[in-house]
Amino acid sequence: MEEEPYIVQTLVQGLALDESSRGKSVEWPKPRRQSLSQRLGFQAAERIQSDNDDTVSQASEGAESVDRSSSPALRARAIRVECVELCGTNVYVGTSHGHIVHYTIAVPELTSDKEPERVCVQSVDLKLGSKRVEQLIALPMLNRLVVLCGSTLVFYTLSDLRVVSSNSAPTIKGVSCVACDERVDRTSNGVLLCVARMREISVYFVGADVRLEQQVMIEYSVASLCMYGNYVCLADTQTYKVLDLARIRSSGLDQGQLELLPTQQPRRDESGRVVRPPRPRTLVVGPNEFMFLTASGDDTTLGVIVTARGEALRGTLQFPAYPVSIVYDEPHVIAVFATGRIDVYDTRSEPRVVQSVVGDVPDLMRVRRACMCAGGWVSTRVGRREAIDASDLRVFEPNRLHEAVSGRDRAVWTEAVDEEVEWRRELVDEAEPPVRPGPDRQNGLDRKTGSLSRWTDANIVVLGSDSLHILAPQPQLIHIDALLHQQHVKEAVALVDAALKGTTISMQSDEVEYCMQMAGMVCLKNMQLDDALLYFQRGHMDPRALLYLYPSHAEYAGPLLVPFAHIAMAPTLRQLFYEIGDLQSIASPEQQSQTEDLLEQYLEFCRSQMNTSEPPYASDAVPVIDTVLARVYADNMRHAKFSALVQGPNSVVGDIACAYLESAHKYYNCSLVYMAQGDVRSGLDLWRRLLEGEVSDERFGGMAEYLEYILSDLGDGVKWLVDEYYWLVRHDVEASRHILACLTDDTVAVLDADRVVGDMQAVGAQREFIERLIAANHTRAPHFTTILLTAYVAEAAQSTDAESGFQSAQARDLGLTFQSYVASEHSSRARLVEMLAAQRTVFDAPKVLACIEDAGNLGVERAMVLARLGRRDEAVEALVKAGDYAEAEMLLLRPMARESLARLAKSDAGDKATDVARLLHLYVSIVDDDMAARLVSRLLDTYSEHISASTIEELPEHWMLGVVEPFVRHKLSDLAQSERASSVKRSVAIAHEQNARMQCAGDLINHGPVVLGVAQTCGVCRKLLGSSAFVYEPQSKQVKHISCA
Repeated sequence: MEEEPYIVQTLVQGLALDESSRGKSVEWPKPRRQSLSQRLGFQAAERIQSDNDDTVSQASEGAESVDRSSSPALRARAIRVECVELCGTNVYVGTSHGHIVHYTIAVPELTSDKEPERVCVQSVDLKLGSKRVEQLIALPMLNRLVVLCGSTLVFYTLSDLRVVSSNSAPTIKGVSCVACDERVDRTSNGVLLCVARMREISVYFVGADVRLEQQVMIEYSVASLCMYGNYVCLADTQTYKVLDLARIRSSGLDQGQLELLPTQQPRRDESGRVVRPPRPRTLVVGPNEFMFLTASGDDTTLGVIVTARGEALRGTLQFPAYPVSIVYDEPHVIAVFATGRIDVYDTRSEPRVVQSVVGDVPDLMRVRRACMCAGGWVSTRVGRREAIDASDLRVFEPNRLHEAVSGRDRAVWTEAVDEEVEWRRELVDEAEPPVRPGPDRQNGLDRKTGSLSRWTDANIVVLGSDSLHILAPQPQLIHIDALLHQQHVKEAVALVDAALKGTTISMQSDEVEYCMQMAGMVCLKNMQLDDALLYFQRGHMDPRALLYLYPSHAEYAGPLLVPFAHIAMAPTLRQLFYEIGDLQSIASPEQQSQTEDLLEQYLEFCRSQMNTSEPPYASDAVPVIDTVLARVYADNMRHAKFSALVQGPNSVVGDIACAYLESAHKYYNCSLVYMAQGDVRSGLDLWRRLLEGEVSDERFGGMAEYLEYILSDLGDGVKWLVDEYYWLVRHDVEASRHILACLTDDTVAVLDADRVVGDMQAVGAQREFIERLIAANHTRAPHFTTILLTAYVAEAAQSTDAESGFQSAQARDLGLTFQSYVASEHSSRARLVEMLAAQRTVFDAPKVLACIEDAGNLGVERAMVLARLGRRDEAVEALVKAGDYAEAEMLLLRPMARESLARLAKSDAGDKATDVARLLHLYVSIVDDDMAARLVSRLLDTYSEHISASTIEELPEHWMLGVVEPFVRHKLSDLAQSERASSVKRSVAIAHEQNARMQCAGDLINHGPVVLGVAQTCGVCRKLLGSSAFVYEPQSKQVKHISCA
């Protein structure tokens, strides 16, 4: 059911309007002549009193009554209330006999049967022939009271009702009506007054002084006018018009005058009597909008609303009769009828009656007029602990309110003001002293601790003959709440903003927060998400409550959330939550992402507010905000925000966040939470799973990010780093190389070398690790060397560049060996050859040989291992096949040479002639005839003495004679000297043999056997002797290689 916008509250009853006659007989004034409005042809806005009218009541602390008179003459002359002005707790009453009576009253209580206490401050005779006071206009900030009485406009001081000096504010005569510029609030420091004087419109600026701003001469006398800015809407004796004062100043009256409709004219009834029409009415109903009254064809009256340009943009009001008084209070038009009926019309949409007041208060049957006053306040009698779901008012905990009256010329007006303060203190239960009246108090009110429900405006006063009644709007909170229930969100928020602008009501007050939360929920229900977010932020909606509109998020944060029923909230607000239920279920597919964005942005706002000096949310909401925000960031792919959240100061509950993130396959986000909360192992476990392909997450930076993190924490702990290195070796050997290069020698020293080598061997990457072990002074066990050699073999087998280069170089120099060729390179092949050729290298030769044979293209290396195994003939064949002919000749024919592979293994030298023949046979079988011919020719030339003529028969017949020419020449020379040479050689050989036998026998007698240790080195080359042949020099006691002796 729609709330009625106004409540009628009695302000004063039984007014003693002639305070000077207390205790004396009442002397009634003489009958008055017709007023100016009557002389202009309009009826006065008053009606004949009934026989039951009360006489004037006299005041004596309360009210001292005067005997009612049954005399019609006395009743006709009864002093009545003609107009009233209410300013704070000061009431100024204009009477029918030319007096202004000033009262101070206690703040009235809405719906109270008790009349507020009052004190009569003073009664002032205007001395204008006892004419009725037609209008009072209070200007609180200027301390002025504008009085229209008997066609005379007079300025009084508001504080003590003294006439303002004519030098500052002249008295204006011949005034038919006056209006205040309603664009400017009366509480400002300067306002415009529009004054109608017969056929003249004058505009005055009222500030510290009163000065004339503009005069406009018109054709007819004015009966009613109103003003808004540069526009004046008036009714003269002929038509309703709108004057544009700015255009009149620039272009004249004809250009600035807009005629609307004719006014009602006098007519004759059936008896021939002249019936005068009621007085025209005009009023401002909005910015540059006016309303005027005109009769329709029947007995009804129309209220036509037009703009300053004459356009009818709003609907027309229809009154059952011609109102005797009419005022506008946004957005309502209040019409008072002669029957005492008061109708309230809503002008926002289709004009309609929203409230009717008929005889609710006894004296309202004699209602005469409604006045729009400067403003007062009415207490709602709301308890300070009243909950928002109270039956009469919806408020949380209204704040107390200070009130004071305005003053300009005097700091304190009367002792009655002090008494008034005491009454207010009792009313609002103040503990601190109130603020004294001053010119800086608007409308006589200090709203330092204002409230939307504790107080309501008292701007509209309805006049009886000797009583005043306030037509008070419902407290703002109820009005705002009604608008929100009608889904007029913008209008409701505008009222809240207006209340905040005009007062210092805090945005953090419970009432304001309730209004904003309601506005947000209404917008949310209508899927106006941007507006909902704005209002939630202004109203500080509890984020825990909002999460219940996202069931998945509420379930996720379950252990952290208090039950929805335990969250402090108004029932009406809670009902909206129930009506919405699951927000995403009522959102369209296009709005799904927007609902998530709303939650994200609001949680971010809440998080920022928790860092303020006075956080608006409960402390237990912090982990809820952070934990849910972590999920929202992860779901919405806000990786930068997620990282900043979890890596900075936060209250994310890791167990809840990680459980969800892992279940949602957001492993990378989960790992960041683990690491940020100190559980590095769990975070790295997830990274390892990602790297191994067990799970996937595109946000993970892969091995590069993993290595960056590992390298950044090298000093955190050896054990932790060693464990990661073991895994890294198994997963990505290439990546482990980067780590290995950064490990300290101490860390390398504690590594389980067998474990790492085993893992590396599985992927063929153990070489660098073994090299690092050697550099870190780790073990040199033969099996590690074997593994290293197999690693070199695996790498060397990947390239044949060395063979091709060697063949080109060999073509120019047949004495070049492969070992010499690769010695200058820095490659795996060079290191492999170097290690295989070194006598001190100890390894599993059969295993390495098998690895080389599996590679298939490492003939030279195979020959080296075969030579080490003592398989000389196979080594020679391998060398010839691999093209390393110089190395083959040294192995077979020059085993004592320093570079010969024969030193790698102890073996008996073969017959030279047989070895030469064998090598010759191998050369002849070479596919390349040119190379074979060159090699055979070189061999025949070098070892001709070991080659028989029968061997030449094996040479191919197509070879040229030049191949055997060196051999033939040597043979012919040998035949000439063979006999003599043989005799000499035989004698020398016998002598040498005898000397050697004698020396050997002497050495055995003098020195005994020579015993060598495993670590014995050559005295010349300083290399291990190993199994190589050696000699011992007794004089120097040195052991040397035979080749070094």
